[in-house]
Amino acid sequence: MDLRPSAARWFEVVVPRVDADDAMEALARGGGVEFQWTGGKGAGGQLEPLRGPLARYRALAADYAAYWPEPVFAKRCCVLPIEVAMGAAIRQIERWYTGARPLLDALAEIRSERADLDLWRSLLPPLAGSGLDLAALSGAGPALGAFCLVLPAGVEPEGPAERLELAIPLGDSSLRVGLTGRGGLGRLCDRVRSLGGACLPLSEGLVMTVQGVVERGNGLDRRIAQLERDLRALCEACGLAHARGVLERIDWFCRTAQDIHCDGEYCWITGWTSEGDVAIVERALEDAGVSAALAFPDPPVDAPSPSVSRNPAWLQPFEVFTRAVGVPGVREADPTTWVALLVPLMFGYMCGDVGHGAVIAAAGLLLRRRTRLWPLLVVCGLAAMAFGLVYGDVFGYEHLIPPLWVRPLEEPLLVLAVPVVAGALILNLGVLLHLIETCWQGEGGSRGVADVAQLLVYWGILLAFVDLRLGWLGLAGVALCLANRLWTERQPVALLAGLGHLVQGTFELLLNTLSFARLGAFALAHAALESAVVAISGGVETLAAAVAIAVVGNLLVILLEGLVVSIQTTRLVLFEFFARFFEGQGRQFRPAGLPPAAGGGR
Repeated sequence: MDLRPSAARWFEVVVPRVDADDAMEALARGGGVEFQWTGGKGAGGQLEPLRGPLARYRALAADYAAYWPEPVFAKRCCVLPIEVAMGAAIRQIERWYTGARPLLDALAEIRSERADLDLWRSLLPPLAGSGLDLAALSGAGPALGAFCLVLPAGVEPEGPAERLELAIPLGDSSLRVGLTGRGGLGRLCDRVRSLGGACLPLSEGLVMTVQGVVERGNGLDRRIAQLERDLRALCEACGLAHARGVLERIDWFCRTAQDIHCDGEYCWITGWTSEGDVAIVERALEDAGVSAALAFPDPPVDAPSPSVSRNPAWLQPFEVFTRAVGVPGVREADPTTWVALLVPLMFGYMCGDVGHGAVIAAAGLLLRRRTRLWPLLVVCGLAAMAFGLVYGDVFGYEHLIPPLWVRPLEEPLLVLAVPVVAGALILNLGVLLHLIETCWQGEGGSRGVADVAQLLVYWGILLAFVDLRLGWLGLAGVALCLANRLWTERQPVALLAGLGHLVQGTFELLLNTLSFARLGAFALAHAALESAVVAISGGVETLAAAVAIAVVGNLLVILLEGLVVSIQTTRLVLFEFFARFFEGQGRQFRPAGLPPAAGGGR
């Protein structure tokens, strides 16, 4: 957990062209490199000859990858030049495809027949009950074709008018068996299949018994298994696993190498790394056996450094608040850690109830496979449970446990005052973070003094309500602000501008401080709603009705308040706290995708 993001380091690598792919893989394998080329000409055009063969590979993979082995990756992608390695791998794929086409055609035909047999097996019982002689129908003669149709309910297919058919009940579908001319049988089947039905021609010699269908299906299964073994043997004979490994890595290189530059026999690979240890990057290139010249110069002026956030896993769900504004810059405080503290406290203060908090936390645990933000629900639920103990509230029943502090409806002014004081401290933290940022940006002099003057005036006004004699802090702040303006700009007119900015900033801080009173207001509203639910459930005569009212009422309160309280918490964080110091003008570090050999393949 750092107070601000760290800056990525700019690197430059010069490698022989034949080693460019292996160098990029070695750099990207650790997941800490973002490639960026700032020159006018990248490698995209030079990679164009590779795109056609890769498209061919992807087209074949889309249809036949189910029959292929998993890719096997050697230590280096291509010992030969990348164009030569790709040509050899594509030829292996094409050789497999040429040899596999007869096997694939036979496999498709047999699987279609196998699917028809499965359908026949389900249709034979109702067909047997109809009394039809299927064997006689299948041998009706050379001019006639027998068919069996399964149609969705309410569907009537168009087809040859000269057909004879019998409808048989079949649950929600319609079963039709009949005869038509041989020439019209194909058109009828095509029409039925287009409507989502099934068409089964009755071929002569088909054994129309359950036992016969099962035996025929077993025979087809044996043929399918043999064809699949033949396809696997052909894959091995053609070296498909290694060919796929080469092509997958070349595909990754072509997608990633848009951000490098190659000229003649050498390539320039540039970008950013999040690694703090230079030796790690050097060792990655050495381990890959790449001959490269590595340097870490100052970045180009037109390439702003991306921000590298190193928040631990438990903090990352709270980044959703930070990202709602932007990415913290390298000279800007990362508010995520403060958000992880403030959001649960605000939510719990407004929604303090042991029972409600338990329900919210349980909902978060149930949703852990559906959203990455589930820890927010769990943490906020636990905070609500903690404040429920503070208020002595369990589903609105206040007599179950004693409060550790106060019951909201008994001390409403105190419940409203506490978040106002807390809000003053939170806003003070925001101004202090802004003061720290001015030092990081090398502007701590004048701007830092202005922030100090602002805090003196702010606290002078607040403390004057406690003891009027403390108002001198405000006067000291005004004097400091005017002196700072006069010192930096050396013009009397600057005093008026400085005074105007001070008044405006103080007014905004005071208004923002009062905004935190909404925490107490919603805590009181929560207690009032719960009291109403308890009163209504206690006013009915039967126990079942009282339980039903209590359960439904509490669920409605949880849903309504969960939404409203979440909105108010987000508003206070984004518009009151963040507005003091956070602009979010940074650029997020986006590491290159992992190469296939490192688990990043498709």
